[in-house]
Amino acid sequence: MISDFFNSIDKLNLKIDEIEKEIEIQAEKISEEFKKKSTKLKENENYFLTGIQYGVPLKSYLITSKGIEVLGEEVIDINVFIKEVINFADNPKRKIEVLKELATHLQKFHEVIANKKI
Repeated sequence: MISDFFNSIDKLNLKIDEIEKEIEIQAEKISEEFKKKSTKLKENENYFLTGIQYGVPLKSYLITSKGIEVLGEEVIDINVFIKEVINFADNPKRKIEVLKELATHLQKFHEVIANKKI
């Protein structure tokens, strides 16, 4: 009876591991798309990432042709930024929510670039 609990818990752990791995895969895909799109920006163009939290305190992040910029700080590589944003989320459900936010931004960023309304 007790061993059944442990087996069930082990299965849950494996499922969480699978979800975490899939989150990593999706985050990498989103990162690559942001990188591709950012190369189409001119030096003076940017896209504002609202609602994305990389740490405390909340800051304003701009996607530029150089990467992710924060006023007064060094440029952050897009892959590093997205990985850190995902890691900042504290559980798989929140990580999935962050992926959705990033995907929404990616869609809007694509539309902006396609229409060059930056």
